[in-house]
Amino acid sequence: MITRWTLKPLRLFMVAWVCVGGMAATALAELAEVVAPGQAVERSGSGEINWTAGSVQATGLGAPPDKGGPGQARAMAERAAYTVAVRNLLELVKGVRVDSATLVENYIVTNDVIKTQVSGFVRGAQIVKKDVQADGGVEITVRVPLWGVDSLITPFLNEKAIGSQNLPPEPESGEGPTGLVIDARGMGLKPAFFPMVVDEKGTVIYGPEMIDRATVEKNGAVQYQTLPKGANISLLFGEDAYVVRPVQIALVPREGRRPLKIKGVDKAGVLKANILISSDDAKKIRGDAQMSAALRRSKVVVVTDPLIGGMEGRVPTPDGINGIERLLAFRADGID
Repeated sequence: MITRWTLKPLRLFMVAWVCVGGMAATALAELAEVVAPGQAVERSGSGEINWTAGSVQATGLGAPPDKGGPGQARAMAERAAYTVAVRNLLELVKGVRVDSATLVENYIVTNDVIKTQVSGFVRGAQIVKKDVQADGGVEITVRVPLWGVDSLITPFLNEKAIGSQNLPPEPESGEGPTGLVIDARGMGLKPAFFPMVVDEKGTVIYGPEMIDRATVEKNGAVQYQTLPKGANISLLFGEDAYVVRPVQIALVPREGRRPLKIKGVDKAGVLKANILISSDDAKKIRGDAQMSAALRRSKVVVVTDPLIGGMEGRVPTPDGINGIERLLAFRADGID
């Protein structure tokens, strides 16, 4: 039998359920309005450099010969398209910024070892797409990785004297910074293999001399992502990004769940690839043992504008991570 004494807790439960449901709906509505981080892509007429996914790809078009059978014409068109694609890829690779002062092309001209290695990587480019045109022409897209084992970054690890670091175990407690997120929007920053973070006195806060070789070869020294000017960094990076989780499988992102989030002051260097930060923010980083370990693991994310100096921000394709998954912390791009 239901009495007024059993109805009272039932009413309280219903009120609580409505309040929680309302808050969850509000949180979801707010998240739906947030723009997800996009990929930092530098485009050219023949291809693109993707600084988020870590790849360079280029396209070439081959025309069929006037004479010969259909099979022979197709084979010759494919061969011509591949040759053009590789040539275009090499031109793109030459323009990759190694640091804030040099391009890959500068090393190719002056260093025969690096020239041989880079040329070998380009010649071994993977065909990722092949389209046959109505006139019998063939368009081929080839791709090489920016980082990973035997990738474009590999020849420059010795050049930068990047060695193995003594990496302590990952912290188990829920305190202290797990990584670094730098808001570099509005600065005109350019991506590079080995950018440096410096304070207002020119002291290096993060650079090649403090990163672990195996880690940087696997994941790159920095992960670049893009966001519009008005997007809220806190909703996308850090603990606030984990408020709403439909299932309990939230993979830890590169910067971890408790990154230190700072605002860059300006770009620096000839190629505009270094990041200048304030002295106050430098103090937050310098001397913190847990942050030092995170930097050695290259747990650094740099957020730039969606469109700046040829860079285009875009939400990852279905084979990567879509926008709402990123908001709900389903990012598998971190360092284990």
